[in-house]
Amino acid sequence: MNPDAGGLTVIIDDEQVGISMTGGASWQLPLGPVTLLDRQLERADPPGPIQLTNALAAVHDHFDDIVNESPTVLSTPSVVVVGPHADALARVEIGADVIPAGYRLRRADAEEVFRTLVAEPAAERAFNPGLAGEHVETIIGTCCVVLAVMRRLDLADLAITAHDDDLARADR
Repeated sequence: MNPDAGGLTVIIDDEQVGISMTGGASWQLPLGPVTLLDRQLERADPPGPIQLTNALAAVHDHFDDIVNESPTVLSTPSVVVVGPHADALARVEIGADVIPAGYRLRRADAEEVFRTLVAEPAAERAFNPGLAGEHVETIIGTCCVVLAVMRRLDLADLAITAHDDDLARADR
């Protein structure tokens, strides 16, 4: 999916999430997978239900601020999620190291990956196909970011563009 065709681009970094809307509006959420791991998930292994609820709520609340400022976000025609953390989620969902072109993450699949990963301690989580070692601890925070956005926008799916594709597009 081409993020220039309209909609939102969500860039997931360690400690923040950048959101930009076609047409120029942009926002920063002051959290990311590492921040969620430290603050809401409290590095519990695995995190408990209250910690997971708090992490999802933190993203949802910050995203609500964007919706209040710009209600047109609710009717965005497309959402593209990019960055190494997004790549990690796509890879673990498909169980492979390569994200196919045009990949779309269905909400039902994101929910299932989330339910699976939150039940596993990091030592078990590390054996999930497609999950690179550097994302074993942060993948749950990544799931929280993506699911909170999908739930708030009531999305059936969204695009995840391979990080290498994003870098190539930026070089043009």
